[in-house]
Amino acid sequence: MAQDPLSILCIEPHFPGRLGATADWLVRKRGYRCRFYANTPEAREHWPAAVGQGLDLRVFGVGGVAREPAVAWSRTLERSLCYAYGCWEVVDADRPRPIDVVVGRSAGLGSSLFAPVAQPSAPVVNLFDYYLDPHRNDLAADDGPGASPIYTHWRRSAAAVELLDLENAALAWTPTHWQRSLFPAEYRDDLWVCHDGIDGRRFDRARRNGPRTVAGRTIPASSRIVTFVARSLDRVRGFDRFWNLARALMKARSDVVCVVVGDPVVHRGLDVTFNNRDYRAVLMERAPLNDVDRLFFLGKTPPETVAEVLSASDLHVALGRPYPVARSVLEAMAAGCVVLASDSPPYREVLDDGRTGLLVDPDDPDAVLRAALSAVDDPAAHRPLGEAAAERTRERYDQDVCLPRLADRLEELTNSRNGR
Repeated sequence: MAQDPLSILCIEPHFPGRLGATADWLVRKRGYRCRFYANTPEAREHWPAAVGQGLDLRVFGVGGVAREPAVAWSRTLERSLCYAYGCWEVVDADRPRPIDVVVGRSAGLGSSLFAPVAQPSAPVVNLFDYYLDPHRNDLAADDGPGASPIYTHWRRSAAAVELLDLENAALAWTPTHWQRSLFPAEYRDDLWVCHDGIDGRRFDRARRNGPRTVAGRTIPASSRIVTFVARSLDRVRGFDRFWNLARALMKARSDVVCVVVGDPVVHRGLDVTFNNRDYRAVLMERAPLNDVDRLFFLGKTPPETVAEVLSASDLHVALGRPYPVARSVLEAMAAGCVVLASDSPPYREVLDDGRTGLLVDPDDPDAVLRAALSAVDDPAAHRPLGEAAAERTRERYDQDVCLPRLADRLEELTNSRNGR
């Protein structure tokens, strides 16, 4: 073990992003000191509690193409280098000491790429989310056949930053085995699988007698609440499939209420057709709801509201394309929700059909509706699924299970560098 709590330097384009919760846990539970460098911090209501209490946030700027709100795919590498250089400028000017280890998130932007120039003695640990295949996963099947050559060529080169970060890392780390399987065989064996976990303390399935309240709205106990949660409402996360299911459910049952959390504007370059567009408005025009009063859009909400929504949910829908499973799915499991998800490899890694959730072919609307109706028709019969999902989350995906493993690896890496 290290003689003293580690001092770590975290780098991610956005804060809190993915590493914010990890840094918060390491500070609170292990006594680490953390300097977190990010380009775009979210509103303070989304910040973890440790900010200012051992977790210090530093914002770095970027220049050139990185400042543009929409960047052509062909300029992705240039944009990534702008982020990495902007971060290096601030780290080099600050010269924070001591730094035992650098923890970065590649996220297609490689912001930790130049960190060794400013911190040559600190090993770099990189978190990898996704290795983009030119022809498979995410929306490749939906958009690939009719996409422009510019887009298809970009997909063939988009993983360049991940390859640079893989070469730069003393430890390459990814959350799931499915995510690991996406990477080239030359790197796959060196990728360490460890989920960064969720904060299970935020979720409580205790039901109160009488009406439930979601974001200030009172919902009768007799209603069936169906939920969807994502950072933005896009096709990668299956919002189009949820929309069609919601329309069918509200037509079939007058007591169904749907609650949606997420930014209606698509913020994912992978969604070439709808990026930077209000996708909710697009769907509203293409397939209007038969009862708009029973679908609540909460927009982007703080973590406390997400927990409230999931704790009230009777059925949580996650019909996403093949892509890393959203944290909100694990949070729904932790809240004891019955989760209806796509029967695809990323979801099969975290859910077992009929034991901890319901897996369906997302391209079979009739099968999706049957599964959803079975859950809302008889919540009591399906409650064991939610209870088993919550237990699985406690055993495999809670921060207090996952992050001690990460802390141990960080300390082993630092000790070996220091000859301890």
